[in-house]
Order: sequence, then structure tokens, then C-alpha cells
Amino acid sequence: MISLETVFIIVITFVATLVLTIGGFGGGSVFLAILLFSNVPPSQAATGSLLFNVFSTMFSFIRWRIYFEKKFLLLLVGSVPLAFLGGMFALQLSEHTLKLTMGLVIAFLGLTIFLFSKPIIKREIRNVFHLPFLGGFIGILTGLTGIGGGVYLAPILLLSGLSDSKTTVATTSMFVFANSLAGLLARTSWILKTLQNIQIIMLIPVVVFSAIIGGYIGSRKLVQENVRRIIGLILVILGVLVIFL
Repeated sequence: MISLETVFIIVITFVATLVLTIGGFGGGSVFLAILLFSNVPPSQAATGSLLFNVFSTMFSFIRWRIYFEKKFLLLLVGSVPLAFLGGMFALQLSEHTLKLTMGLVIAFLGLTIFLFSKPIIKREIRNVFHLPFLGGFIGILTGLTGIGGGVYLAPILLLSGLSDSKTTVATTSMFVFANSLAGLLARTSWILKTLQNIQIIMLIPVVVFSAIIGGYIGSRKLVQENVRRIIGLILVILGVLVIFL
């Protein structure tokens, strides 16, 4: 018989994945908190959250891919290797200070996007050579904090006018997928043990199902202004979660 705690965890996972994939995020920080709440060992929880990111953003990107612009692939040139290196340096820093700082930054940027009164006008990128450096900067933050990177990339793309809301969601989906995959490569020794955890195995189909629904709702049913506000709200929620969990 399934316990009430298990039902609660399944429902929270479904709702979190649904909301986050509507905005193009993998939700690694939320999944990590859920797994730790379920008494999953931290090493397995970190690996499990990256697995969830890979699943959720893969389906989200499939839905949003028609809005993706190939020039943003240059972001991965810098982000993927530095995300790997950032993960190696993470243990050298104070976790509490890092979480507090990043949580405040994420929440502030999300609130700015949510309250931004004027429509964000897309402008053409003429010089794309700065994109690998931008990706690298976000990649190192991704590796250090264990967050997929979408929460850092989305506000930069939106507030700078580099892309509109739907292109931003498509780009962050791809970005989080690639960085999470790079993070898994640094944790290959833990993947098999993680997949032997019954709690994680139980949640994977929940994540896949809700990610498919979230990607469909976000890409087909919402207008650009609503997508932008959802992204802002998601960033605020994630920022608060990073600070207090």
C-alpha cells in the first residue's frame, strides 16, 4: 500500500515538473529538495536531480525547438566544459554562502522580469562571438551551484533583448539539457547506484509524463507575455527555494 508521504512526493514532483517545463526549466533544485526530503543520500539526490533535468528539458526542447535559433549553440562551447570544471571546484567553497548569494540573485532577476512593464523587443544579434564567453560564465555558476543554468541564462536573454520569450524557453531547455548531461558525465560512478534507488525509479515516469504535458502547454497554449511572466515567477520561486531549502 502506498503511504501518504509517497503520494505527497509524487504530487509535488508532478506539479513542480509541470510548472517548470512550461517555462523551459529542468527544475533540478526542486527535484534535489524533494529527494532529500525523501531521505535519499545526498550523492544520489544530486545525480537524480541531474537525471530529472535531462528528462524534463529534453521533452521541453522537443516542444519548443521550432523557436530555437542555431546561433545560441555557441553558448554550449563555453558552458559545457566550464560546468564540468565548476563542479570540481564546488567543494572548495562555502555551500551556505553560495546558496544564499545565488538564491538572492535568482529571485531578484525573476522579480524584475515578472514586473517588467514594457514588452521585450527582440533585436538581431550581429556579433555572436561573445556567446561562448556568456555560456562559460553561466557554466561555471552552473557547476558551482548544481543548478542547470536556465535560471541564469533566461534573465540575461530576456532583459538584454537578445531573444523573445519563446526563443528564451527553447534556448534554456537546450542549455539546461546539455549542462546537466555534462554534470552526469562527472558523476558516472554514481549513476548505476542512483538508478537502483526505488524512490528515484518511482519518480522518473512522473517526471517524463508531466514534462511532456508542460512542454505542450507552454509551446502551444500560452501567448508570449504569459510565458514571460511564468518565467519570472518560476525564477522567484526557485530563488526562494535555493535560499531556504
